[in-house]
Amino acid sequence: MPNESKAQAMRERIVTAAVRVMGERGVTNTTTKEIAREAGVSEGSLYNHFDSKTALFGAAFGLVASGIRSAMQDLFAAVGEATLEDNLAQFAAGAIRFYGDLLPMTGSVLADREVLGWLQRTGRAAGLSQGHAALVRYLQAEQQVGRLGPQAQPAFLAAALLGSCQHRAFATLLAGPAAPEAPPGLDTDVDEYARQVVRTLLTSQLNR
Repeated sequence: MPNESKAQAMRERIVTAAVRVMGERGVTNTTTKEIAREAGVSEGSLYNHFDSKTALFGAAFGLVASGIRSAMQDLFAAVGEATLEDNLAQFAAGAIRFYGDLLPMTGSVLADREVLGWLQRTGRAAGLSQGHAALVRYLQAEQQVGRLGPQAQPAFLAAALLGSCQHRAFATLLAGPAAPEAPPGLDTDVDEYARQVVRTLLTSQLNR
C-alpha cells in the first residue's frame, strides 16, 4: 500500500508538471523532456507511470477538464442558501477562470487525433459534459425549493451561462493584454461580468 501511495503521488506530480508546461507552451510544443525537468524526474521514469506520451498528455488534459467539479460541489452545497444570483455569479467567475486554463490546451488536443481518441476512449473527455449536467441538476434543485420559477428551463439556462463563460475566456485569450478597448459587456472585470451575465439570464426566471 505505501508503494501504491508513492506511485500515485508521483503520477500526480508528473501530471501537474505536464499541465504547467502545456499551459505555457501549448500541447504541440510540449516535450516529455520538458515535463520531466519540470517534475524533477528523469525522462525515462515518466514511462514507469504512463504507457505513452499520449496517455500522459491525456491525463493532463483530463486533470484540467475535471477542475470544474469542485466548483460544482460548492454550488450543490449552496442549494437554498445565500441567493441564487450570488451562487451562480461565484460559480460563473470560477468557470471563466477554468476555461481560461482549459482553452489554450483544447485547440491542440482537438487537432491531435491520437490524444483526442485516447480521451474519448478512456472517458476523460467527459468532464465538460458532466459539468454541464451537474449545473442543470443544481438549477433543478433550486427550482424544486422554489427559488427558480417553474417556467425556467434549467438545461438551456445552464447552456447559456456556460457559453457566456467560455466566450469571455476565449475573447480574453484571443485579444491578449495589448488589445484595444474591449467592447461593451467585456469591458468589466471577471467578477462583475459574471454577475451581470447571471443577473441578465435570471431576470425572467426568478419567482417574484
